[in-house]
Amino acid sequence: MEGTRSPSKVRATFVCSRRRAPDATRRFVTRQEYLTRLDDLGAHTVSNQVRASAWPLAVWLTANWWRLRWEPAPVRWWNDPDWRMAHCLAAAGGGYVWPNAIFASDGDAVEIVAKPKSNGARFEPICYINQVQARITTTEFEQKVDAFMEGVLDRRQTLQLADDGLPGLWAEILKERSDAEVAQQRKLEAMAGFEPDQAPEEWLKNRLEDSDHLGSGALTEMVAETRQNTGAVWNTIRELGRAGTKPKPGGFRARVPELPMPPAVAVERLPWENGADLARHARKHWDLGAKPIRNRTLGDLLAANAAAFSDHSSVPIPMPLGIRTKKHDPFDIYFNRPNPTTRRFAASRLLGDHLYFTNQERLIPATRARTSRQQFQRSFAREFLCPIDALLEKIQTTQPDEDDISEAAGYFHVSPLLIRTTLVNNKQLGREALTWPD
Repeated sequence: MEGTRSPSKVRATFVCSRRRAPDATRRFVTRQEYLTRLDDLGAHTVSNQVRASAWPLAVWLTANWWRLRWEPAPVRWWNDPDWRMAHCLAAAGGGYVWPNAIFASDGDAVEIVAKPKSNGARFEPICYINQVQARITTTEFEQKVDAFMEGVLDRRQTLQLADDGLPGLWAEILKERSDAEVAQQRKLEAMAGFEPDQAPEEWLKNRLEDSDHLGSGALTEMVAETRQNTGAVWNTIRELGRAGTKPKPGGFRARVPELPMPPAVAVERLPWENGADLARHARKHWDLGAKPIRNRTLGDLLAANAAAFSDHSSVPIPMPLGIRTKKHDPFDIYFNRPNPTTRRFAASRLLGDHLYFTNQERLIPATRARTSRQQFQRSFAREFLCPIDALLEKIQTTQPDEDDISEAAGYFHVSPLLIRTTLVNNKQLGREALTWPD
């Protein structure tokens, strides 16, 4: 993010570093993407920069800093105008046309997605032309925003401009970030979609108590899923957590065999890469080969009855979850849906989480939230139940049709959506394949 020479008008350039793994070495290369690459409709020229005021951008970043830093995209974010105003750069306003770019955090990284507008207003003098999808670490995001704000505020002081409150607001954010207790509160508020200090006092008090009982990591995952509607869900989870010698109705008790962790990888890794790598390691160590994992095999692995994946008992919660016993081993698994393939996928997600994350908190949620932890879980479950190499050998075509996908789903005992997602993620199908009907 460049262009902080003056709070009046500057030539601003937004540069994203796109990291990708182009070959078998899986080393990352970086190339720059310009969010501000534009077509000047009046001058008939193309530029990588936009001439605009840094001040409204600084105000927008300050007003939304906590949500930009922590809040993931909701499942249907495009239908949530409040979320879009806090996460879409175009909302910076101030009379300027800003890029149509979305910023969404997964906790460890900020994903930036920009698309040219297909129906821009006739009076707009410029049109952004780059389509960008990139990730930057949250540390890099903080550093770049801090540097931008410092440049804008220093220039304001140099020009002796009137204080409109922005310096004080930014100083308050920096103070909150340095206070661990306040920062945790702001994080929870942001992940639930609240503005700072706007969460009801009772809601915040209950969430902090839940953190003490079931774990801070689990709490943030749950808040990202349920957002502002957490009360009834947490009441149910607290009750499930009181299970004694056997789980509550709708759950089953499981144990996980030991798995030595693979050697740490020296290069930068993404959560879905770690998930797939651990799944391959688990299949090899447990001698599962490339064959499908049937209900009985999965049940034996978890020291549970295979019928747990085929019965119709469920619990009124919005996501599957695991609850560790007081001794952390074994743990109880609760499903929220009766579908066998959904239950197998959920159990595999919880298995991967239990193996990988060492915090040993009581609650293991498998949510729909777009956090790095959930990306890891889903990647582990896909590769564990349906290894990509075995899938490609099964379909034996570079252009699988719906029949091929349905047959593969039956063979691996997974859903057709899992097959399509696996093929798309491994660049065997285009993303349009995910719009196919089940």
